[in-house]
Amino acid sequence: MLTLGATLRQLRLTQRLTQDQLYGGIVSRSFAGRLERGDHEITTDKFFLILDRLNVGADEFRYVQQGYQPTDAAILESQAELAYDQQNFPWLRHLEQRYRDSQNPRQHQLAVVADVLIKTFGGTGWTPTPGMDRLYDQFNRCQTWNLNQIKLGTAWLAIAALKRDPQLVLAGIDKMHASCDRYVSPKADPFQVMNQRMAFDMLALQVLLITHQYPAAKVFRGPLLATHREFLNTDGEIQVQVMLCLWAWYFGDPQDGDHLAANLRTMPITRGRANLLAILTSYHPRANAYRAKREANQ
Repeated sequence: MLTLGATLRQLRLTQRLTQDQLYGGIVSRSFAGRLERGDHEITTDKFFLILDRLNVGADEFRYVQQGYQPTDAAILESQAELAYDQQNFPWLRHLEQRYRDSQNPRQHQLAVVADVLIKTFGGTGWTPTPGMDRLYDQFNRCQTWNLNQIKLGTAWLAIAALKRDPQLVLAGIDKMHASCDRYVSPKADPFQVMNQRMAFDMLALQVLLITHQYPAAKVFRGPLLATHREFLNTDGEIQVQVMLCLWAWYFGDPQDGDHLAANLRTMPITRGRANLLAILTSYHPRANAYRAKREANQ
């Protein structure tokens, strides 16, 4: 791995900048020379000013510093995401078995998440492993979640659903929403957390419905409509429409739900969207049974 200064020099030469063009007004010429030789460190604020002039983000800088190679954890994360999207569970199992005992915390965490994904897809009759329990406890201890934890929020939720502790599930939903709010503003969603939140909320609503937490599910629509939906990609907005459909079937006008479902079924089918349509098929009769029981008790 290159030193920080050597990496800055490489990026500067790649963009054909002089030292004065890159460092002028930030550090002195003599300091810049020593920095690139590895003889000086630099403060964080000045480092980011230099990155801004290079138009390079911190993740790209690390990638270049490692010889234009991703970290082992980044490779594993990419492979796990692709395997799950392709429903290639033998490969996902291979990754889980390979990294379950890794001393790298990130690799071990991703191995645990891979195990959660495999077992969640296979059904509800499974028990959390000690590794899952540690992941679950770690997430619970945090006041809010960082970007990596936001991405893994659905894994936490899958474990939480098995714990059968409604208050922890509700607390986790609130934590996810508060965490996403830290990374999005009315002007931008630079880390695309809203799409991550919709994937989480899609599972959260199902957990609330299937565990009969109907009061919490009923108020779910308010925060959903209050989100920054303008930053969602197509799949994120489709997830919103599926959730609104489920809500209408359970708590609103069923005809509105039928209309939304009809529109959703006209979409071009991808693997992810096929899963969402399967959710509609599964929950429609459950919603009808819930409404019939509620009306009979009135």
